[in-house]
Amino acid sequence: MATADHNQVPETLERRPEARTFKVEDLLAEVQRGRVRIPSFQRGLKWTREDAKKLIDSLYRGYPVGTLLFWETAAEGGDVRFGSLTFSAESRSDALWVVDGQQRIVSLARVLLAPEPDQDDFALYFDLDTGEFVTPPSIPKRSAAPARWLPMTEVLDSQRLIRWLLDQAPANRERQDRAIDLGKRIREYDIPAYVVRTDSEATLRDVFNRINSSGKRLEASEVFDALNGARSQTRPATIPEIASELETLGFGRVEDKILYRLLRVLQGEDVTEGAKDEPLKLSADEAERAYRQTAKTARDVIQFLKKDVGIPHYDLLPYKQPFVTLGKFFQHHPAPRPRSRDLLVRWVWRGALNGAHRGDTVSTRKALDRIVADSEEASVQRMLDMVKERPKAFPNVLDPFNFRFAASKLQALALMELGPRDLETGALLHLGELLSETPPDQDPPFVQIIGSIAGNDTAIIQSVANRLAHPGRSRLRQLLVSVQDPAILASHGITKAAIAALRAGDAKQFLTLRAGHLGPHFNRFFQGNARWDELDRPSLSSLVVPDGED
Repeated sequence: MATADHNQVPETLERRPEARTFKVEDLLAEVQRGRVRIPSFQRGLKWTREDAKKLIDSLYRGYPVGTLLFWETAAEGGDVRFGSLTFSAESRSDALWVVDGQQRIVSLARVLLAPEPDQDDFALYFDLDTGEFVTPPSIPKRSAAPARWLPMTEVLDSQRLIRWLLDQAPANRERQDRAIDLGKRIREYDIPAYVVRTDSEATLRDVFNRINSSGKRLEASEVFDALNGARSQTRPATIPEIASELETLGFGRVEDKILYRLLRVLQGEDVTEGAKDEPLKLSADEAERAYRQTAKTARDVIQFLKKDVGIPHYDLLPYKQPFVTLGKFFQHHPAPRPRSRDLLVRWVWRGALNGAHRGDTVSTRKALDRIVADSEEASVQRMLDMVKERPKAFPNVLDPFNFRFAASKLQALALMELGPRDLETGALLHLGELLSETPPDQDPPFVQIIGSIAGNDTAIIQSVANRLAHPGRSRLRQLLVSVQDPAILASHGITKAAIAALRAGDAKQFLTLRAGHLGPHFNRFFQGNARWDELDRPSLSSLVVPDGED
């Protein structure tokens, strides 16, 4: 349980914050020297290159860009990261820890301090003819007019900018004047800032929390990191750091909000906090233990989901509630008996199929209350009792397929059970790995085969019968038709009759035959994992009464 006193009266700052300004060139010089630090209790970078472009454009045009807030205090030596950039920093007593302004400072560093013009995802150029900031032009465009496109990495140092102009635009006075004006405007822009000096980290965190209470609020997990994240080199020290460490397990990225709920549960707190609740505050030692415990428990849950349950990726988890519930179970019973693991597999699948894991706050609390610290067997039996109801039907093969919904994730898992193989190479496809490699803005590797059919039968077009568990390829239908190996086709639930229909040009018959084949497979797969027809007795060892006991 958290031990902080929520009713404690906040301290008064002995010294008022110092109001000052930082020229952009001076601010970034402090970044390079390692004086400016991003606390690990800060949230991760949320800005995009478009946000950074708007910021740079505001500097250029003299628009206000907001006020920064720093905490001046000691800092350890070590590498300091600003997005993709890393600077070596010595220990110092006057480090400036960013309390408010992280997104702006990191964006400025990435745009203006990257060692090479195109090396960073935030890279920008200035069009010396139109006066606009643009993403890196294509190589042919730059080659055609190299003196037109000024990399923003050349702007912060006036001598470096002059050398670039002498090399690229020695004879164009108009472009030279515009470039020099740009450099002067960016370098000399004064950003207002407050510097807070206090020995009380609690006071500083209270300042941060009050800043967050107005305007756009942070997520609950981000507030927790702001109030509890370590400033030392201890790892993991934030929820995003835990998520990044877990990605090495090949399970994808677990959402910060789910990890924060798990952390709360492991601390004996309610799974969620109400709007009027004080943010969870821990001592430094408690916070360090909480982060480590959350990372370890989440790792145990992931290993169980991958190896026992057969769910290879976080995005394939139909509902997210079981992640937190399993976390509490593994906290109390870190090495469950094989029988308990087997029964927990049934619990995961049954709740996914009957909707018991849907995850509203009330049902989540009820599930968590079923777990008792002193009995592994009793916990499992109580959890199974919550998912005992059978659904009226399993996900239907003709239902619309939408990967955002639980039913379609279950169908995707059933497709994967067939062991899908690459249509061109015949190699076994690892869909968990493919999901991890798929950018967030792209569709997952469950691709549509046929775009339309005669009669416009939208139901079957939108169903899973028209999906392949396969990376997207151009001319996928033609590629499928060319496959001659029956084993490759079978790995996608495609029979000889179905592929013959597709080769004959009868797309509707192909989908109808594939749906008829997949339907029974889906039912066998779901029933085989949920096993409602089998006894859910605990392990035999738990039923043995020792000699001498009544």
